[in-house]
Amino acid sequence: MVRVITIIVVLILATIVQAQALVLRTVGKQCTAYGCHQIIGTGACAYIGNIDDRSIYLTAAHNLEGNPAVFVGYAGRWWQAKVIHKRYQKNIDYAVIETQKISANRCFKIAEHQPDNGVDAVAYGYANGIYNMKTIRAKIRVNRNGRFFSKLVAKGDSGGPIVVNDRIVGIIKGHDYKNTLYTESDLIRVELFRIYGRLPACGGSVIIAENPPKPDTPVPKYDEEIAILEGEISKLRGQLDQLSKTKIPVQIIGSNNKVLSEQKYLLGDPIKLRFKAVKK
Repeated sequence: MVRVITIIVVLILATIVQAQALVLRTVGKQCTAYGCHQIIGTGACAYIGNIDDRSIYLTAAHNLEGNPAVFVGYAGRWWQAKVIHKRYQKNIDYAVIETQKISANRCFKIAEHQPDNGVDAVAYGYANGIYNMKTIRAKIRVNRNGRFFSKLVAKGDSGGPIVVNDRIVGIIKGHDYKNTLYTESDLIRVELFRIYGRLPACGGSVIIAENPPKPDTPVPKYDEEIAILEGEISKLRGQLDQLSKTKIPVQIIGSNNKVLSEQKYLLGDPIKLRFKAVKK
């Protein structure tokens, strides 16, 4: 009983402190020839507002693998969620889920554009446990492979938001050996317009747009890489030109180890040898 009360109190305190980044819980079942057992998963989600009588959240699609029951922790209780859309392929990993309308008056807005390299950002998650929301501050890094969050997240942070200036720029997917990977918000924003015709908003207000915004696709600048490649190509051409003029000496050596004759052939030309029969 004490444990239950403690859990409720902590959940309430967590939602007072931060209503936008919430804990996600999944309950699934795995069966073998010897029977079935329950699998409970933990992740994070971002509350982005309401549409009519429903509250809308973003999380990572891989949190929902196996089609488990999904719950969002808010105000001391678990709210059962419905999966509206999920997409999990290559670098794209996000899902849109709904619950009954919650009473939160704070929600995240979704950024229309991606930040530049070096911009300060904050990641939210629950790697420290479902009662302890974690924040990580780092930089957005941009290179020819995409955009990244420059610090590593941990298990339990998946599905949490990456935020710049109080707006979601991405949903945490996972990480490589040095950066956190995320699904960019402009792609998600377009999908929300497709599903709802508008963006969710706090307090049930609506933001209507006649034409959904199209995500900006950054055009990578490869000037430096092109200059390096051109230099390498120039070197290769010089080496090929030198090789085309290279001659290979072919010598015929007698039994006394003296050179009887020598002829040079260009690299790539066939070598022709003629032998005469000698009577002993």
